[in-house]
Parts: sequence; structure tokens; C-alpha cells
Amino acid sequence: MTEPRLVLLFSGKRKSGKDHIAELLRERLGSETCCVLRLSAPLKEQYAQERRLDFHKLLDSSGYKEQYRADMIQWGERRRQADPGLFCRLAIGDARQPVWVSRRQGRGGVGAALAIPSC
Repeated sequence: MTEPRLVLLFSGKRKSGKDHIAELLRERLGSETCCVLRLSAPLKEQYAQERRLDFHKLLDSSGYKEQYRADMIQWGERRRQADPGLFCRLAIGDARQPVWVSRRQGRGGVGAALAIPSC
């Protein structure tokens, strides 16, 4: 992992376009400059491995993911209580680009936060 020069975090409700905006930024800036980090991917990957589920089906918006959603949320909360940084470390593990874009589901309206790490 390389320390980023810029981190963009988009927050909003489900299906509000966070992933779409993140991908547009990556396309505009280029994959050498910008990477899109998804905290849900390492969570779902670990959950799928432990329960012998189809990881790729957990990533899409199918009914497959919905049948495991409640248990996956509880499992993720237990894992975060034991190690709060686990999924973040897994998400940024291979990031080498100077710009990181991520998103999270918010409870309120769409918003964006910008952070510049001290480096």
C-alpha cells in the first residue's frame, strides 16, 4: 500500500449513484492515478469464505445477497467489534494510486466528504 495524496468518500442512500460517480472519477482520472475502494468487497469475501458461499453473487444486487443480508450485517458487526480496522486494511491492501475513491451507504441524504491524509 502507498499512502494516498487524496481520499474522496461518497456517502448516500442505496441506489443513489455512489458507485456510478466513483467509476466516472476513475475513468476520468485514469486507473494509474485513481482506484475505487469498496469496503463491502472484503467483508463479503471473508463472509463467503467462512460460509462457503458464492462471493461474486454476494457482490451483485440479486436475491442471493438479500437472503444473507441480515446475517452478513451481524457477522460484520461482530468482526468490526473484534478488529475495527480489519475491512479497511483488506480494502486498501493493494492500493498504489495517489487518489482513492470510496463510498458508503448513508442513512440520510447524499453527501460527500473529502480528506487529505497527512503525509
